[in-house]
Formats: sequence, structure tokens, C-alpha cells
Amino acid sequence: MDRSTWVIVIVLVISIAGSFPATRLSKKKQQIYGGTLGEIFHYLGVLAYIGVAPAALLGTFLVGPLRFGIPLALTFLAVAFVMLLGYGVVERSARVGVQIDDHLWTQEDAKTSGL
Repeated sequence: MDRSTWVIVIVLVISIAGSFPATRLSKKKQQIYGGTLGEIFHYLGVLAYIGVAPAALLGTFLVGPLRFGIPLALTFLAVAFVMLLGYGVVERSARVGVQIDDHLWTQEDAKTSGL
């Protein structure tokens, strides 16, 4: 295998390994109402977004910045944008009529946060 194939394989492994904890944290922070399709879009968007930095760095150092690094990173970014846009569309239609309790940052929270 040539270097560009190795870069793609390594970036995919890093993205898959990093997307499981990131998706879990995101779901814990806010529930997904879009069902299975919403979860798939969410997971693929997170996976692609996590792959942007490794793709840029590994592609630049191992193959070349203009030849492979930047185009690969922009491809991962475009895939992340499309997947998260799909997630947003599915999630918006699923949240119609659902009452969501948003806890907004209040003055009392600011005083007790210690910041």
C-alpha cells in the first residue's frame, strides 16, 4: 500500500475510536429525538468531524499538504457538514411538538459557578 492509503486507514481508525466517546458525551448532554436515522447522521457527522485534524496533519506530513493533506481534510469537513445538516433536518422534524426543558444560564448560576 502507498502512503495515501495508509493515511486514510489511520485517519479512519482514529475517527472511529474517537467518535464513540464523543457521541456518548453528546447524547448524555442532549437527547436525540430523531430515532435511528438521527443517531446515524449524528454518529457519522461526529466521526467525520473528528477526522479533520488527523487527516490534515497525517496527510500533510506523510504525502504533502497540497497534494493530499488539505484536500482530505476538506473532504472530511464537507462530509461532516452534510451529515450534521442531515441530522439537523431529521432532529428538527422530530422535535415538533416536543416540549424541551432548556436550562438557561441565569445570574444565580453565574454567582455560584465560581468563575
